[in-house]
Amino acid sequence: MRILSMTATFGKLVNQTLTLQPGMNVITAPNEWGKSTWCAFLEAMLYGIDTTSRSKTGYLADKEHYAPWSGEPMSGRMDILWQGRAITIERRSKGRTPMGEVNAYETETGLPVPELSVANCGEVLLGVERSVFVRAGFLKQSQMPVTEDEKLRRRLNELVTTGDESGASDLLAQKLKDLKNRCRFNKKGLLPETEAEKQALEQKLQQLNALQHQTDTIAARQEQVKEQIRQLQNHKQALEYGENLEFARKLDAAQMARDTAARELALRTEECKNLPQQAEIEKLLVDLQQLREERENLIGQVQLQPPAPQMPSVQEVFREKSPEQAVKDAALDTKVLQQLRADLKKPIPLILGAVLCALGAILATVMPDSTGLVIAAVLVLAGLTSLILGGRKQKRLKAQIATLIQRYRDIPEGNWIAQAQIYAEEKLDYDRTVADRQQEQAALYRKNEENQRALQQLTGGRTAAAVEQQYKGFLELHRQYAEADRRYRQTEEVLQALSGTRRETPPPTFPDHRTESAQQTAVLLSDYHLEEQILQRNLGQCQGQMAALGQADQLQNQLTRTQQRIDRLDQYYRALVLAQQTQEEASRELQRRFAPRISQRAQELFAGLTAGRYQRLSLSRDLSVESAAEGENTLCSSLWRSDGTVDQLYLALRLAVAEELTPTAPLVLDDALVRFDDTRMAAALEILKKEAQTKQVILFTCQNREENARQ
Repeated sequence: MRILSMTATFGKLVNQTLTLQPGMNVITAPNEWGKSTWCAFLEAMLYGIDTTSRSKTGYLADKEHYAPWSGEPMSGRMDILWQGRAITIERRSKGRTPMGEVNAYETETGLPVPELSVANCGEVLLGVERSVFVRAGFLKQSQMPVTEDEKLRRRLNELVTTGDESGASDLLAQKLKDLKNRCRFNKKGLLPETEAEKQALEQKLQQLNALQHQTDTIAARQEQVKEQIRQLQNHKQALEYGENLEFARKLDAAQMARDTAARELALRTEECKNLPQQAEIEKLLVDLQQLREERENLIGQVQLQPPAPQMPSVQEVFREKSPEQAVKDAALDTKVLQQLRADLKKPIPLILGAVLCALGAILATVMPDSTGLVIAAVLVLAGLTSLILGGRKQKRLKAQIATLIQRYRDIPEGNWIAQAQIYAEEKLDYDRTVADRQQEQAALYRKNEENQRALQQLTGGRTAAAVEQQYKGFLELHRQYAEADRRYRQTEEVLQALSGTRRETPPPTFPDHRTESAQQTAVLLSDYHLEEQILQRNLGQCQGQMAALGQADQLQNQLTRTQQRIDRLDQYYRALVLAQQTQEEASRELQRRFAPRISQRAQELFAGLTAGRYQRLSLSRDLSVESAAEGENTLCSSLWRSDGTVDQLYLALRLAVAEELTPTAPLVLDDALVRFDDTRMAAALEILKKEAQTKQVILFTCQNREENARQ
């Protein structure tokens, strides 16, 4: 079969067409172009969509994965050459089944091709089932290993051993398996069913015997229970007759108790006639108690008042000053002292006087005439005057400094302001403490006066103890009245109850010798009546179950016939097991024959792909492969090879299988050479070119190197 073109509305493909050529087709396209989608479309056109597959975590079923993005129904067309005929195959969705309808016809004439249908389209065109095709001629980079499949194994075995695909061996194996399963498969089949029937018959016989024994036991117990009920009913009548005699005495006593309680109630009612209500008395006592507790609490608070605070010690300089004035004066005096000391350190008048005197003396020496002497005298006189005034100022400054120091004589010069601030803080704390204490005392005095007024108003001038004692006496009278009223009501209820239950009781039917009390007798009678009902119900159930089980002799005859059938089926089953073992051994021998043929071809292809590095290859029964490189003495699993080498190994195996099973079917590769290096990729392309001489090869790739290497 050769594909001419494909047109798809499938996944991201919306009415897109892919045209193919005979022989080798290399289709280079970037990722997300739709290469894998075209591969899935080709498989769907041949074999349809698996509608039984369900999506799950990490996996989307094809019917959802490839639902058209455009929202249109899934559909497609494929033009092919098959057996010298140009044929068009169309698939469209049918109801809720995607790609569930096939229409095949000759492209030129439009005549239908009845050989192709929904069920067999792929198998008729390619000659193999879906699972065989995807494991042989359909290569995806993510699914390179060839996994075991029963249909693939059967076709390889039949092709190699018989040269055709009749399936006689597998049909025989399936027939033996079906017959064996019909006899016994786990807990199903004729043998388990017959054994279950035998077990059911045995259980019925056992149940029938047990039910007969149970019925006899129940009947005997019924007679015992009836006799106990007869004696207990007579004993109950005897007890009731005795109680009736005692009842008259109790009624008289109840009448006397009621009358006594009525007299006492009348007396207590008279005592409480002029008293305040009980609720008023209780409220007054509560208020009185609260006031007394409040007074005791106030007395305790007064006693717990802390002593008056002590006036802090004050330096003489700050006494009689407010905190603010003390800080202000200390700051001002400190500033004045600093200014006086600064002025003291500036003896300008003294220096000026000395200079003037020196100038006068020098001038008198230099100019001894009358004019010079006059000027010299004036200078000396001015200098002496300046010295006298400067000395007086120095004395005055020192006196002022001494006065300030004497004023703060107990405080170092640099600490005047700090001490003033300490005094201010202590004085303010003291004043606040005194004010708070006075305020608390005033509040306590007010509360005490309010408490006294409330207590005076409540007691009317009497002592609280006297008032409390009086009202407690009132409460006691109310309590006695309530108790008398309760006793009267109780005796009245007893009298009414006794009067309403009085009845005449006849003596017992026969002499009574039982000793149980009335309560015990009632419990025993209830128990025996209940047991009698249960026994009757159980007897009916047993009889009904026995009737449902059938007759014992009939069940025994059925059991004998069932055992005979089991013996025959068991003999037949052992014969089938022996036949199946013989057939399986023969089948295994046949299966061992296809491995060398496939292994030989896969080994040749693998050696070509690896430039002769791998010369040995072994194919196991489950289609897994082992290989040995040049210089290796033992075969190694593919788990020991690099990813690229594993891809090459399974490419060789798939090509070998495809040559045997699908010689005319297209060979489809989806990024199958991605992990090949350039050398092995070139070798793979050469092999594919040879394959393209006899079949159509379609290579999808996301890289340009395959196309470049082919040119």
